[in-house]
Amino acid sequence: MNHAALVCRGCFGNLYAVSSDCAPAAPLPTWEVDHDHTPANCPLRPLLPLEGAAAHVHELPDAGHVLTEPA
Repeated sequence: MNHAALVCRGCFGNLYAVSSDCAPAAPLPTWEVDHDHTPANCPLRPLLPLEGAAAHVHELPDAGHVLTEPA
């Protein structure tokens, strides 16, 4: 599953988000969020990629620090 456009708070660059399909044994999808093209000057580079299991991409650890608010 792909997610709608996301924007990095640090550099305002575009991020991608993909998740695995929720398998019957896994209650939540597993996400990966990162820059489309990693800028060298993004102050949040150490926090990316965001990875983990969550119902929504904004529920991942550090998502509130990295992702702009959903529209």
